[in-house]
Amino acid sequence: MNRLFIPLLLMLTLPNPLPADAQSSLRYATLPELPGIDGKPNPGVAGAFAGISHGALLVAGGANFPNGYPWQNGRKAWQSTIYALSEPGRSTHWQSVGTLPRPLAYGASVVWNERLICIGGTDAEQPYAAVFSLTWQPDTRQVHTETLPDLPLALANLSAAVLGHELYVFGGESSRGSVRSLFALNLQHPESGWQTRADLPGQARSFTALVALPQADGGSLFVLGGRQTVAGQTTIFGDAYQYQPSQNSWQRLADLPVAVAAHEAAGLGANQVWLFGGDDGVRLRQIEALNNRIANQPNHPDLSTWMTQRNDLQMNHPGFRREIWQYRTDTKRWSVVGRMPFPAPVTTTAVRLEKSFLLPSGEVSPGIRTPAIRLITPASP
Repeated sequence: MNRLFIPLLLMLTLPNPLPADAQSSLRYATLPELPGIDGKPNPGVAGAFAGISHGALLVAGGANFPNGYPWQNGRKAWQSTIYALSEPGRSTHWQSVGTLPRPLAYGASVVWNERLICIGGTDAEQPYAAVFSLTWQPDTRQVHTETLPDLPLALANLSAAVLGHELYVFGGESSRGSVRSLFALNLQHPESGWQTRADLPGQARSFTALVALPQADGGSLFVLGGRQTVAGQTTIFGDAYQYQPSQNSWQRLADLPVAVAAHEAAGLGANQVWLFGGDDGVRLRQIEALNNRIANQPNHPDLSTWMTQRNDLQMNHPGFRREIWQYRTDTKRWSVVGRMPFPAPVTTTAVRLEKSFLLPSGEVSPGIRTPAIRLITPASP
């Protein structure tokens, strides 16, 4: 990573700092928002690929509602634009630097050897198994794309992490429903293809988080929460698991403080897992119940009332959980270490930037995205 980029980003956040968290002294700041489109403010995207490549923050693809929210009969649009936030001289700004092979959202992304690896995802028609990387070229200010072996099956709303030179992919939704599979790809020898690892002993899920922690024994992976939807009803999970690659085995950990899905998570050091916000499903279940009534009883005399109630629940959504939790492998306990002082985004990626975390864009309530790029820095990591 270009180390000149880090102080520049921090300097740029000083004019618009957010208050430090009183409990943990976390520092919050904002980076420049995603750039406008055709003279209009950028609405932001959910489910974009995001990560740092050669000192530039890349945000690619995603989905939004550019022409009306769901309660206004707006249609979801899948995007293909690749944005780069680089450091041209002393004036850092966003650029549109290309497009994805197709409009795509709700995949997973990780960074390895300065490459932003984009995995799976979906458009309006189907999930995909494609895996490819985006690499920022500082000299030409372009993005170079390379392909990697396809996943064993097409997946959306999956999670991914890199441990050493192994890329791991867990969970997600296939055309047959949620899965609990774990796959691994050796990034130094991708020609060997994807390998199947032990299935999660818990329920199949999507919208979960997979976190890697490097440790003396080769490291571990952590699966945190998630959700599963069957016949229009969603279950939000609060369980957590640790996977040890050296033994190809899973172990259940202490449950999360709150069951959440579509959250962000990342590792810090060798023994800290950080989890940011998430959807606890309370409002989701109310909306789903009304959606099921509307779908199953289209001629009911209360149909318009149900639709109004559903739309009100969406329009007046309180937003998602704002807590920041930390799990320590030495104490094996969860604790609240902060609370985001801004609308918490979901369906985005926690991007590590030195000792800070970036939360780029994302969804802040049903149908509503944010163009904001949030920076969270622990005072004593």
